[in-house]
Amino acid sequence: MAEEDCELNEKRKREIAKWFLLNSPAGEIQYIAKDLRSVLNDEKAYNEAALEAFPLYNKSHFICLELPDRSGEVLVTSYNELDENEFLDPRTAQVAIVDHVKQVCTEMRPTADEELSSPYIEEFRYAI
Repeated sequence: MAEEDCELNEKRKREIAKWFLLNSPAGEIQYIAKDLRSVLNDEKAYNEAALEAFPLYNKSHFICLELPDRSGEVLVTSYNELDENEFLDPRTAQVAIVDHVKQVCTEMRPTADEELSSPYIEEFRYAI
């Protein structure tokens, strides 16, 4: 078999890297990412895989990130996702802007009225 047949194309590298990231044990994705980056030795493929995998991983594992002002934490889930990198913190009525790959909350912004839950739903959330 020729040496070129053994080489992976960029798309396949990205798919394999994404699979490893998505299947990382809970809380271990940063360790897997570090090792994967050095083994893969293809920064472009790694970055593309990370940009796809980290948001899915973070939401499926319900990670909790500290707010920038250290006033509390925000859950990263599909249930409180407003936009690609924005997550509602109903406790503070603010929106956390998240860097998925670094797994940090970079900033907060006030919540717009249309982004808030209705008073009916908020009553149940508060009770729970």
